Amino acid sequence: MTLKLNAASGGSVALDAPTQTTSSADLTFKLPVADGSADQVLKTDGSGNLAFTALALGKLGQIVTQIYEPGGNSISTTGSTNYVDTNMQLAITPSNTNSKILIFGIANGHRSSQTDANSIINIKRAVSGGSTSNLAGQTYGVAHTYNVHSTTTPIFFVDGTTGTAERTYTVIHRTDVSNRESHIFRANTSNMFMLAEILP
Repeated sequence: MTLKLNAASGGSVALDAPTQTTSSADLTFKLPVADGSADQVLKTDGSGNLAFTALALGKLGQIVTQIYEPGGNSISTTGSTNYVDTNMQLAITPSNTNSKILIFGIANGHRSSQTDANSIINIKRAVSGGSTSNLAGQTYGVAHTYNVHSTTTPIFFVDGTTGTAERTYTVIHRTDVSNRESHIFRANTSNMFMLAEILP
């Protein structure tokens, strides 16, 4: 069945029903009470009620970056199984309470002093006026020695966020065996760190 509306000066607009609905059900759609804004689309609530809404595309908001060059010395911690801060640190203030933060970095020269130990990288998050915690369950470990191998390690996290308080992300690292060394950012290398807000 077709519903056809004729234009005043010529032409027409028609709405066609499908040949058959799912399970031959009778469907009713309730139109919005007002026109939407530019670039909005119609959505359904699953019960036949239609409304205009912005199309969610997961757009990127603000982006902050850092290029870190340690100069002639790498950063290391000797014999510590507790995380130690590095100088790779960035802060971002989400513009939307439901935003997510994409964290990406490159650490050149990630290695351990001995192959019987791992050098482990993680990210520490500090929320202004709130808590400080490590992003649990997302760690990167290598057991390559400095003189034999050192790796270029990608750092990649997506952090769900609540609220719009500023949050600071710091690259941290440690060894998992006492009396071994965790190294990161080999001397005379360029390393990068980036935070990007993913809007809902």
